[in-house]
Amino acid sequence: MKYALKLSILFLSVFVLHSCGVGEWETNLYAQKIEGTSKILYKYDTSGGRDTMVSGYIILDSTETFEVDTSENLPFSYLENIPSKKHIQGIDFEEPDYENIDKKVKEIFTPLKIINETENEIEISTKIYQYEGFSKRRFGLGTFEFENFKETRDSLIFYNLKDVKSMEPQNLDFLKLKKKNIVIRQNKNLEIISIDIEDLILSKSTNEIISCITYFLTPKKKMKSNLFTDYGVFKERI
Repeated sequence: MKYALKLSILFLSVFVLHSCGVGEWETNLYAQKIEGTSKILYKYDTSGGRDTMVSGYIILDSTETFEVDTSENLPFSYLENIPSKKHIQGIDFEEPDYENIDKKVKEIFTPLKIINETENEIEISTKIYQYEGFSKRRFGLGTFEFENFKETRDSLIFYNLKDVKSMEPQNLDFLKLKKKNIVIRQNKNLEIISIDIEDLILSKSTNEIISCITYFLTPKKKMKSNLFTDYGVFKERI
């Protein structure tokens, strides 16, 4: 029932996109390179008339032109790790049971199943979680301005963060986040508008969802996106 609903939504999205024409839609597109290959992982969201919105991830070679095609969407909503040339690990969740939405559901925080497939010669492993369990552990929001940062192979460390939203602000000396669900929004001059992060944390031993905290970070002074590498980070395509 849940996957039938998901497929129905997918087919409807394809029909709407092809019937309306991609040119009539407004698309936000973000890209990160996959190390050791010519492939690019794209993240996109696109919206059109009647409040219709679709989103997803697509892998293409750098020589190919991106076009919205929901039939090519990869089967996840979040990344678990930095994509590699051989393997991408993703996270997704089942659709909520709308027929019993008012009933109390026992929350499950470990994967219900793992789906494996291959796309563009890359193995895609997706852990599927219960929607209610995922939603329960998806909490927390931080909005900060940062002074500077340091980038390592697998992490970003931001320094001297000023809380700009909380009623009782808690400023931070530093904030270290693993590279995975990090999106840099920028203007046509490549100046950073915002760095949006979904910090999804799983237990290494059980794959239980520990937390998923959202951060919105902005530099205290003008900063260009090319200070960050193109690996493990999505950058907006202008």
